[in-house]
Amino acid sequence: MDVKTCPPLAPLEGGKGEGGLGGALRAKKGQIYHVSRMKEYPGGAWELMAATRPIFREPGWEDAREARPLAALSQEKSAARDGSAEAAAEAEPEEGPTAANLDRAARRAAAKVRDLALSNTFRWFITLTLDPKKIDRYDVKEVTRHLNTWLDNQVRRRGAAYVIVPELHKDGALHFHGLVNDCGGFVPSGTWKVPGRAKPKKPRSKAEAAQWAAEGAAGGYHEVYNWDAWPWGFSTAIELWGDYDAAVSYVCKYIRKQTMTPSGKIAGRWYFHGGKLQGPKVSYLDYDLHQIQETGANPYTYSIPQAGLEIGIIRGRYLDGEAEFTKAGK
Repeated sequence: MDVKTCPPLAPLEGGKGEGGLGGALRAKKGQIYHVSRMKEYPGGAWELMAATRPIFREPGWEDAREARPLAALSQEKSAARDGSAEAAAEAEPEEGPTAANLDRAARRAAAKVRDLALSNTFRWFITLTLDPKKIDRYDVKEVTRHLNTWLDNQVRRRGAAYVIVPELHKDGALHFHGLVNDCGGFVPSGTWKVPGRAKPKKPRSKAEAAQWAAEGAAGGYHEVYNWDAWPWGFSTAIELWGDYDAAVSYVCKYIRKQTMTPSGKIAGRWYFHGGKLQGPKVSYLDYDLHQIQETGANPYTYSIPQAGLEIGIIRGRYLDGEAEFTKAGK
């Protein structure tokens, strides 16, 4: 993802040590609802979501109501009406699986997967497939029951932490892709992912294997591993390399693909996650979408007509104490 440097405008000056994007963006004290929400991740990445009116509700707002004047509460509730916090911007709708509803629900799920992926240290990109001799890979309930039991066991025994997304083969059989931490149990498969080939390849000799190992990721060669404990079929695991954000986007792509099915969620859930996982640092700001656009930044925007809302997302990374911006994708 290319980095776009925004103009050095005063409202956006100030690095991580000054409270996000600078003191001018801090939330006004006493307000329950705010027009923007900031997520900050380990390593310096951040995401700012801004709306055209206050919709983001701070945690603990129930306690804050006790101390707020009635008139102020009424005004804040009115400002957030029909858009109740993130519900309007991200919540899965109740009207049914229309294309627009599925798209919004998938966007919300992908955002959560991205939060988890950027907030935790994962080492492996994995694919889990199913052996028809061991399990009915078309039976969603049976497969997910065994998957959940097995994953829970890996968490307890090995300290696994994971985010895994289901996908359907063209014939309707289930398989899974995801990210896993360095929990152990990954062994060389004897095959390599090599340039110009979609499927892993076995080296013809020890000399060729040594050559591929020497060239490594820089030459496009990646050793393929198996997760030795997976009992229901076949597994592949490749150590993450290069642009971590790109790997995260690749996993999120599988969530977007689920919208191609009639009901969306393939296995009753957009994704599976478990283990000791942390989320991003979240803060609430008062800097609306139009102000973001006026800086010269180019956020990804979308509308929610029924709520009378427009939402913008912009992402970036702190570099040398200053904020630089990347354009957010879907």
